[in-house]
Amino acid sequence: MRYRLLLPSLLTLSALGLAACGEETTQPNTAVDHPTAPRAAVTSNTWLTRRDMPLELIHQAAADVPNAQGQSILYAIAGGKVDGLPGRPVPMGEVRAYNVATNTWTSKKDMPAARYWMNGAGVIGGKIYVTGGYTSKGRPSASVFVYNPASDTWTRKRDMPAAGGNGVTGIIGGKLYVVTFNGQGPVGLVSNFFRYNPATDSWTRLPRPTNSLTMGEGGGGVINNKLYLITVAVDSAFNTASKLLEFDPSTNKWTQKRLPDFASGVWGGPMTVVMLSHLYLFGAPDIFIYDPASNTWAAKPLLTKFGYWADYELTAARVFLNGKPRVQVIGGYIPGNNQQYIP
Repeated sequence: MRYRLLLPSLLTLSALGLAACGEETTQPNTAVDHPTAPRAAVTSNTWLTRRDMPLELIHQAAADVPNAQGQSILYAIAGGKVDGLPGRPVPMGEVRAYNVATNTWTSKKDMPAARYWMNGAGVIGGKIYVTGGYTSKGRPSASVFVYNPASDTWTRKRDMPAAGGNGVTGIIGGKLYVVTFNGQGPVGLVSNFFRYNPATDSWTRLPRPTNSLTMGEGGGGVINNKLYLITVAVDSAFNTASKLLEFDPSTNKWTQKRLPDFASGVWGGPMTVVMLSHLYLFGAPDIFIYDPASNTWAAKPLLTKFGYWADYELTAARVFLNGKPRVQVIGGYIPGNNQQYIP
């Protein structure tokens, strides 16, 4: 059973949004994602409308893998078909590749199973790992698929130890870290946390990031070999509280970090992207930026509107243009379902 409060979404784009991969795994060799890296020769904190994605989908997984020319290619994977109204989307398996440099889309081989609201995506060795998600019956899945952009092929890997979706994926030390949620608890969604070793095709259970009763979806990413997660917890009395948590694999422990003042009771899967060693959260009316080094937040006005009634159902991913990081926000209605943010 899944729950949704239709409150204003200040933290949006799930694992989704977020394509929450490790910083070292998705950028071209020509780029250096570091606070001192040179910025693109464009006005900062601006948005560009790019060529529409040729599908009206939500709840997609997305990951950036450079091509042989070093151009940033964003792979938009599966997702739910937009029906125009709140409710259960129709899962799809289509894959589209967006070339950031040429502003063009191409079709790729479909994922073997249709899914929506997966646990984001992670890139290891130039291959994209996609876990979990929801089926046409609205049930969570434990499936794991790997896409090889070089050969345009999919491979099935060992299932997760438990089914789930709506979560966050990060890469640390060449391994996949997956926070996932399912609807099997007495209230809301039960959280699980796993590590996947691609060398042995094996999974390890890790400490849960929250109490067993959780609601909402997760967002986050990896910075300096630590996984950051934003989620919403609920107790048996339906009291909710947003949390920002940090997982350190060296200690195998979660630590609670500071949230901005606005975040108490925030709902929806945070649309989050790691960029320039900071965690960016996108949602009206602002962009919130977390600096883990100082455990502090800053804010900028969003300065755009997304063309869908629920921005937390869209997908954000970090991409690169001329070696400089940007954010691609995809999903929702045509026109306007592909926007690019310049930090």
